[in-house]
Amino acid sequence: MLIAFRQRSIEGFDQEQEDEGKVKHVFKAFEEVLGPVGAAKFLHLLAPLFFPLLDRVIAEAYNLPLVKIGTNADKYRRFMRIVKEQIKTLGGEQTISRNPLKAIDEYNYCKYTKEWI
Repeated sequence: MLIAFRQRSIEGFDQEQEDEGKVKHVFKAFEEVLGPVGAAKFLHLLAPLFFPLLDRVIAEAYNLPLVKIGTNADKYRRFMRIVKEQIKTLGGEQTISRNPLKAIDEYNYCKYTKEWI
């Protein structure tokens, strides 16, 4: 299942289809071993155009505070929807001309973690 995500972009993440259930299942499995931040980072490494990066500060800024391990999969799915919409608003992957998930993560880090902007 993970290899299929590697070939995809978050722009194809479909909240109406089975993607949501698959993401929830995969995130929960990794979260139970790595915690929510570790799961998001590991999934991003496996499928860097599909799974966005997330940490506690950024999750809090998006009103998705991470809580007890094993209970954050739905918040991660909601974050994926938010990021997908951000990419769409910016004109999509073609306009951004680099990994849009990494670009958004860098923006989030500068804005919410470091408060530089």
